Amino acid sequence: MSLYRYTIRRLLQIIPVLFGVFTLTFVMVHSMPGNPVRILLGVSPSQQLADELIRQYGFDQPLWKQYLDYLWRLLQGNIGESFTRNRPVMELMLERMGPTVVLMGVSYLIALPTALLLGVYAAARHNRMGDHVSRFLGLAGLSTPNFWLGLMLIFLLSYEFSIFPASGYVSPLEDPVASARHLVLPILTLATAQTATLMRMTRSSMVEELSQDYVETARAFGLPERRILLRHAFRNALLPLITIIGLQLSFLLDGSVVVEQIFAIPGMGRLGYNGLLDQDYGIIIGLNIFFAVLFLIGVLLTDLAYAYIDPRIRYD
Repeated sequence: MSLYRYTIRRLLQIIPVLFGVFTLTFVMVHSMPGNPVRILLGVSPSQQLADELIRQYGFDQPLWKQYLDYLWRLLQGNIGESFTRNRPVMELMLERMGPTVVLMGVSYLIALPTALLLGVYAAARHNRMGDHVSRFLGLAGLSTPNFWLGLMLIFLLSYEFSIFPASGYVSPLEDPVASARHLVLPILTLATAQTATLMRMTRSSMVEELSQDYVETARAFGLPERRILLRHAFRNALLPLITIIGLQLSFLLDGSVVVEQIFAIPGMGRLGYNGLLDQDYGIIIGLNIFFAVLFLIGVLLTDLAYAYIDPRIRYD
């Protein structure tokens, strides 16, 4: 099977997966305790106003009819409407997408090369001091929760020493310097766990490759150690790493919810968090579908990257 046909087949397979994601999300959000209209109107709402909103948003209809109506709108390209904000979910997502893309993009651009360098360094000094220090740092970074690290960074670098702002967001297009100062703490918080995970995987994969016979043969022929590490062992070690690198994008989406809430960043993660508190069905379902699409595209690109890294792989 050619790479083109494989790509088309995988894209078609995304459709039933998204249908399953939508169905599960719809059932789960409608199984949540509480009434979203009551949450919106407060403790003692007007019964007439509550009944009017319930009819307006179709909450008085049977669940199966609400499901079919929502599915029909989804097939038409409408991922939902936020009844707490009375605006289309897509419009809200586009407004909040910028901060999330900047936060995730910069975090990953920092985490990925740092992790690869530390992983290769640790593997090259296997069971020596550099390896032990790298493993300790990786384990510490992996074991530290995002919310705790973010709060500690705020306490130390914002409250105690007043070096960086504790919260807020400034677009890089408006003021690059102020934007960088606001992003240092959230990026450090989000990138720490990603760096630790990728570093440990890089080290493990490199240690395995450096124990192979072809590495000993290359050393016997007198090839420089740097060339063996980067040109031979690292290229072969990349194949299992690609899977982790692709899946880490989904973990960044999860981490952005916590980080954006801690540092008051008006991104998509915070939108989803507030939508969950408000039981805003449109926001919850819309964001779940959007994140699922990003995750599935990341998995597809990961599979396609295998053929580029390892020419032996064929999609038959």
